[in-house]
Amino acid sequence: RTIHLVPMDHVAGFDIRPGFYETNGATAIPGGVNFTVYSHGATSIDLLLFHREEEEPFVEIPFPEHYRIGNVYSMIVFKLNIEDFEYAYRVDGPYEPDKGLIFNRNKYLLDPYARAVTGQSKWGATSPKGQQHYKARVVKDDFDWGAAPTPLLPTEDLIIYELHVRGFTMHGSSGVQNPGTFAGLKEKIPYLVELGVNVVELMPIFEFDEMEDCREVDGEKLCNYWGYNTVSFFAPNTSYTASTEYNREGNELKSLIRELNQNGIEVYLDVVFNHTAEGNEHGPFFSFKGFDNNIYYMLTPDGKYYNFSGCGNALNCNHPIVRQMILDCLRYWVTTYRV
Repeated sequence: RTIHLVPMDHVAGFDIRPGFYETNGATAIPGGVNFTVYSHGATSIDLLLFHREEEEPFVEIPFPEHYRIGNVYSMIVFKLNIEDFEYAYRVDGPYEPDKGLIFNRNKYLLDPYARAVTGQSKWGATSPKGQQHYKARVVKDDFDWGAAPTPLLPTEDLIIYELHVRGFTMHGSSGVQNPGTFAGLKEKIPYLVELGVNVVELMPIFEFDEMEDCREVDGEKLCNYWGYNTVSFFAPNTSYTASTEYNREGNELKSLIRELNQNGIEVYLDVVFNHTAEGNEHGPFFSFKGFDNNIYYMLTPDGKYYNFSGCGNALNCNHPIVRQMILDCLRYWVTTYRV
C-alpha cells in the first residue's frame, strides 16, 4: 500500500503548505492554523507571529509566491498553538499616493477578518509608545448555546431598547458587579424584562478606538465614546469585557445574548459600514489602507479620501471585495453570535 504525503515547504523553522483559499482570516485546524488574506496590489505579504502582548514578532513567514491564487494568499502553518501567539501582516507593494497606492512594508497590519483584536483592551489606555499596534488572535469557537432558540419576533410586535454597553451600567446607580461590560448588562436582564422590552439594540460593539481625538476639557478626559469608528468589523470590543478571554474572545458577549434570548429578548446590532477608524490621509494606518487603500476606500482622482461620512473616509461599498467582506461580516454575526 502506497501512502502519498502532501508536499510541504519549510520556512523560518515552520512546516507550511497552501491553505484553504475560500476561508478568510485565521482559522485553527487539526495540526495547525490556516491564514488567508486578500490583496490586489501587493507584491508580497509576510505573516508576523508575536508572543502574547509583545510588540516585536518572534518570526516572519513570507507567503511563497506559489501560495497565491489570483489575489488571495493562503497558507497553513503547522504545529502552532493558538494560545501561544498573536499575529499581524506586513504587506509590500507600490507607493504612488496620487493613484491611491500607499503600500508600506514597515507597518504591522491587522487582518481585516480578525475575530479578536489586541492592542487596546483596556478602556482609555494607550500603548507605551502612544501609538496603537493592533494584532489579532485566533478564536476557538466552542461556546455552548444550549437549546434556546432566537425569539425571531414579528416586526410589528417589537419594543426596542437601544443602549450603549458601557454607559448603561457604568454609573454606580446601576448596582452591578461588573459596570460598563457585557457581564454588567447581563446583570440587568431582570430590569429589561420588567420594562417589557423584547429587543435590545446595542450601539456599536465592534472593536473601535475610543482614543481617537481624545482630549481633555476642563480637567475631564473626553474619549470617542460612542463607537462609530470601527477598527475591526468581525471582533467584539475587548474593553467591554469584565475578564480577559484569551482565544475565546466573544464568549462573554455570547453568554449575554444567550440569556437575553432565553428571556424572550432579541439582540440587534447598530453597525457602521460607511467608514472606519483609519480616517483620511492624516489618520492612522493599521489595516485596510495597507492591504488595498484604493479598493477599500473611495478616493478622489488625486488619491485623497472622499469624506461622505463626515468621519474622514468613505468605505468603497461598490467594490466586490468590500461587498463580500460586509456580507461575510453580517453572516458571521448572525450565525456565530445569533444576533
